[in-house]
Amino acid sequence: MERSGAAGGWVPMCQSVLPAHANHRGELSAGQLLKWMDATACLAAEKHAGVSCVTASMDDIQFEEAARVGQVITIKARVNRAFKTSMEVGIKVTVQDVLTNVEKIVSVAYATYVVKPVGAEKIELEPVKLMSAEDYLEHALATERKRIRLGYQEVFQNLMQESNKEGDHYDTFEEENAVSTDLTHVQSIELVQPPHANHHGNTFGGQIMAWMETVASISASRLCRSYPILKSVNMFKFWGPSVVGDRLVFNAIVNNTFQNSVEVGVRVEAYNCEEWIRNQARHINSAFLIFNAMNDKGELLTFPKIKPITKDGVRRYHGAIARKRIRLARKYMLSAKEDKPYDLWEKSNEAYMSYSNIATLTYLAAKPGWEVTSTLNNIKIWTHEDGDVLSLKVEMQVKTASHVAFSLLSNFMYRQQWDKHFLTCEVLQAVSEDDIIYYVTAPPPPMTGLQPRDFVILVSRRQPLEPSEPYIVAVKSVTLTSKPPSSEHCRSEILCAGFQIYSDSSSSCRVHYFNQMTSAIGRAKLFYLF
Repeated sequence: MERSGAAGGWVPMCQSVLPAHANHRGELSAGQLLKWMDATACLAAEKHAGVSCVTASMDDIQFEEAARVGQVITIKARVNRAFKTSMEVGIKVTVQDVLTNVEKIVSVAYATYVVKPVGAEKIELEPVKLMSAEDYLEHALATERKRIRLGYQEVFQNLMQESNKEGDHYDTFEEENAVSTDLTHVQSIELVQPPHANHHGNTFGGQIMAWMETVASISASRLCRSYPILKSVNMFKFWGPSVVGDRLVFNAIVNNTFQNSVEVGVRVEAYNCEEWIRNQARHINSAFLIFNAMNDKGELLTFPKIKPITKDGVRRYHGAIARKRIRLARKYMLSAKEDKPYDLWEKSNEAYMSYSNIATLTYLAAKPGWEVTSTLNNIKIWTHEDGDVLSLKVEMQVKTASHVAFSLLSNFMYRQQWDKHFLTCEVLQAVSEDDIIYYVTAPPPPMTGLQPRDFVILVSRRQPLEPSEPYIVAVKSVTLTSKPPSSEHCRSEILCAGFQIYSDSSSSCRVHYFNQMTSAIGRAKLFYLF
C-alpha cells in the first residue's frame, strides 16, 4: 500500500521555557529539549506518511547554545527524503530572547523514522514533494547522510582494530591519580506509564533519551564534582521497542575523559513482567553522551584521568577515543560550504570527506546568482563571483546516453583520451567502489614558464536514485602523507569541481561542468577558455 506524500514544509513547535523545564542554572534541560525534538520530528514524519511512525535513530547532535527560563524555543522539522519505509527528518532548533528579539541556533540534527506496520500490511512511502531550492538540496544530501549512517559501524570497527594492535590491558593503565571507572557507574530503573508513551502504547523515543541524559549526567558528575553540561550526543539507535508497563533499566558509566570533556556510555534494557522475573532483558538502546563542566566564572573544568578496571572497560576506553576521532572528522568535514581542500585523509574521516565532496558540488550548483557570460551553439557558460572565489559553470548538450557519459567522465583513467590538461593519472587508493583517490600530473599554465603541476584528488561518483536526479562526479583535493609534494612538480589544489549529468532521452543528456577557484586563477582560465 502506498501513502501519499505531503508537500515539503516545516512542522513547527514553539515552547516558552518555564522553570519546570530548567535545571539548577535556569537553563533548559537537555533531556526536555530532546523530548521536544523527537515529538516535533515524529509529527513531521507522520504528516508525510499518513500513519504512525516510530524513531529508528537520531544522528549526532551538537548543542551550540543554551536556552534560559523566559526565552522561547522554536523547533522546526520536515521530511527531507523518503526511502520506501523510512524517512530522514531534518530538525532545526532556535532560541529567541523575547526582550532583545535576538535569535540563535541551538542545534541542527537529523533523525530517521520508520512507519509502524498496520497488521500484515506493508506500507511504501511516496516521495517527498519538493517545493523550493532548499528542499531539492536537502533531498539530494539525504542520500549521502544515509551512506554515512550505514557505514558508521565499519569505520568504527576499523578504528577499534587499530587500537587493539596496541595491546593495552587494564593492568597496564598506571595513570597517577586516575579514577576507577567503577566509581562512575550509575543504575536507574523507570516504569513506563501512559504519559511516557504514544497512543499505541510505545514509549516515546524522546522520553528514553531524556532518561538517558539524566543518568549520564549523574555519572559524569562523580568525576567533576560539578553540574555537567551536555554538549553532544553520539548517534542514538533504537534496537527495539518498549511499551507501557515495561521496566527500563539504565546503566551509565564513564568511558573516557578528554581534558575538558567526558564521554558517558548508557545502555538501556527493557523487561516486561515475565522477563523481569526471569531476568531476561531486551537491549533496546545504547548511546554515548559528551559533557563538559564549568566553574562559577564560566571557565571549563578539567576532568581527571580514568582507569578502566575490566577488559570490557578497556574496550569502552578505546571506543571513546575512536568515536572522538569520528566526531572531530565530522565537525571538520561537514562544513561543506567552506571552500578549502581536505587537510588529511584517514580512516576516521573517509565517509565525511566523501559526503563533503558531493555536498560541496551540490551547494555550488544550487547557488543563486549565476550569470551567463557566453553562448555558442549548444554550449552555455556561466560565472559566479563571491569575494575572492570565482566559479565557472559550462552546460553542453551531448548526443550520448547519460549513463555512458557518466562512465566516461567518472573514471579519470579515461581522462587523458579527451582532456589535454592531463599528462598522467594513477590510482592511489580505491576508498570504495564510488570514491577513488587519484594522482594527476598536468602541464604548466601556458606562457608562464612554471613547473608542471600535480594534484592529489578525491573523485566521488554517484548514480541517481530517481529519474529526475543527475549523475554526479565530484572532485576535490586531499592531502595524503604517502604522496608528499616533490621538487619536480608544483602541487596545485582543486577547491571544488565536477559534473552533473541529466538525462534528456535514451540517447542524449545535458552535462554541467563546474569549477571553483580563486579569482586570479579563474580569470586566467577564462581568458584561455575564450
